[in-house]
Amino acid sequence: MTLKSSYKKYKSFKPPFPFANPFLATVLSKLRIHLHKKAVTEVTNNTVKDIFTCANGIRLSVHKNLQSESSKTLFLIPGYLSHQDTSYMQSSLVYFYNQGWNVIRINPVDHGDSLPLNKEIFNALQHTLVAECIEHYLNEEDTNALMGFSFGGNYAIRIGTLEIAKKIKQIVAICPMVDHERSIAAMQSPFFKWYYKQKWQKSFKYKEDRWSDYDFSELYKIKDFKAMTAQLLPEILPEFTNVDDYFLAYKITNKVVDKLLAKTTIIAAQDDEVVPASTFQHLNENDQLKILFTQYGGHNGFIENYEFEDFSIKIAFEEATS
Repeated sequence: MTLKSSYKKYKSFKPPFPFANPFLATVLSKLRIHLHKKAVTEVTNNTVKDIFTCANGIRLSVHKNLQSESSKTLFLIPGYLSHQDTSYMQSSLVYFYNQGWNVIRINPVDHGDSLPLNKEIFNALQHTLVAECIEHYLNEEDTNALMGFSFGGNYAIRIGTLEIAKKIKQIVAICPMVDHERSIAAMQSPFFKWYYKQKWQKSFKYKEDRWSDYDFSELYKIKDFKAMTAQLLPEILPEFTNVDDYFLAYKITNKVVDKLLAKTTIIAAQDDEVVPASTFQHLNENDQLKILFTQYGGHNGFIENYEFEDFSIKIAFEEATS
C-alpha cells in the first residue's frame, strides 16, 4: 500500500503537551467549537436546513452548505447521539467547504435536532434511513464522498454495502464503532461510561416528556449498558429476542467489508479509549478497505497543535480527493 503524504506525516506524529494524552485529546477537542467559532460562522451563515421524510415516515434533519460552482459533495454523519455542530463535524465542514466542497450534514434518529421529529427511538439498524436520505440529495454527476464518526462511522461502513455506495467515490470512517459489545466491555474510563449513558438517558427523558405513553423509569435503574439495551429491545426492535444477536447485526465483520461497493478508509487511533485498537484486529484489508492507524489521537480528538487543528480531517481529505 502506497502511503499518502498526510498519513505519512501523522502516522507517528506526537501532538504537543498535553494532547498526546488520549483522554485529554478526546475531552479537550470539544473546545474547538469555541476556538474556531469565527471560521465556522463564516461557513454556517449560509446553512440551509431541511427535514427529510423517509419512506416509512421517519424524519431526519439535514443541514446543507452548498456552493453554486461545486461538483463535489461530502455527506457527514455524527457519532452516537451527537449532532451537526459537534467539534469534528464543524472541523470537517469548514475544511472541506473551504476547499470547494458542498457539505451536507445528516442527523440520524434522536441525533441533534432530529430528536423532536420522531416518536421512534434510535437503533443501530437505521443506517438504511440515512442511506435513503443520501440518495435523495446525491447528484450522480458529482464527486460524492461519505464520512462518519464513531457510531456514524459504523453507519458509513454499512451504507458502503448498499446499492447507493456505487454512486459514492470514497467513504471515510473515523474512529468507527466496529464492535460495540466488545468496546463496551473494554471501556475502563468511568467518565466515558457516565458520558454515553447520560446521553442515552437524556434522549429517553425527552421522549417521556413529549410522548406521555413512554415510561423508562425501570430503564434508569439499570447501570450496565448491555443490560439497558436488552431491556429496551422489545420496544425498539421486537424481532430481536437476544441482545447478542442485536450487537452482531451491526458489528463490522470481514463478511461486511467483503461486501463494500465503494472505496473505504478507516482512520483510527492506537490510543483510543472508546473504540480500542484491539477491536479492529479481526478485520482484513481488501481491494475496497484500507485501515490507517495513527499512534495518537484519542477518540475523535486528533489535536495537532495549540490552534486545535484536527489532523484526522487532513488525512480524510486526502483520502477523499486522491
